[in-house]
Amino acid sequence: MSRGNAVPVSPGNAVPDGLLDLVVPVYVHPDEAPHRWQRLASMADRVRIAVVNVHDGPGSGRDPAYLCAVHALRLSGIRVAGYVDTGYGRRTVTEVASDVAAYRRWYDLDAVFLDQVSSGLAELDHYADCVLGARSEGARFVTLNPGTHPHPGYVDLANLTVTFEGTWVDYRRLDVPSWVAARPASRFCHLVYDVPPWAFAEGVRLAGRRNVRSVFLSDGHGANPWDRCPTSLAEVMTRAGEQSWPDTG
Repeated sequence: MSRGNAVPVSPGNAVPDGLLDLVVPVYVHPDEAPHRWQRLASMADRVRIAVVNVHDGPGSGRDPAYLCAVHALRLSGIRVAGYVDTGYGRRTVTEVASDVAAYRRWYDLDAVFLDQVSSGLAELDHYADCVLGARSEGARFVTLNPGTHPHPGYVDLANLTVTFEGTWVDYRRLDVPSWVAARPASRFCHLVYDVPPWAFAEGVRLAGRRNVRSVFLSDGHGANPWDRCPTSLAEVMTRAGEQSWPDTG
């Protein structure tokens, strides 16, 4: 694979490496990988959100291990969001809101990560209702994950929108629509997996050049590439962390 410059990128103002933060999918049980959760807590100053996924959602009841792990993250200053699958519009507003309420009731979470989100105009009203339902159940911070650049209206619904989720190979050749440059970088997140060891610093720079403030890079692959917090990413973010940024929520 060539290590040349990625093309194309957004012409908007680049976000300096030191201003980027992390949205971390913590998709591994605390009892299976306690070190992963501990490392995440140690990176609290660079983490914007940690996303927990108990069982493709909140599960059927409170899990004591997750309760303790979530409490530790929150004590470290990390906002924790509960994972909710929306089924690309197939799940009803009531079903989505019920999952948000369960996270609120069992883990006292005030943020939600809505996954498998549609991207077209036809489903926009449905997701407007999903976001409204989530907020009515106590979600103060809502992330939408279509995993691609959606109709711009989706970005206006949520606090944060994931506009890329995919492999490093695809990320390097990502085409960014012009409307992205007109919105704050704080509204965008990119999630990249199958990242080679040499590419973590380049991935962070690419995100900033694409008007994205929040990112996560993983060297994982397969069905769950989010079961790790790579040392290389921690090192890159630490080196970039000499600057500070205002808290925009």
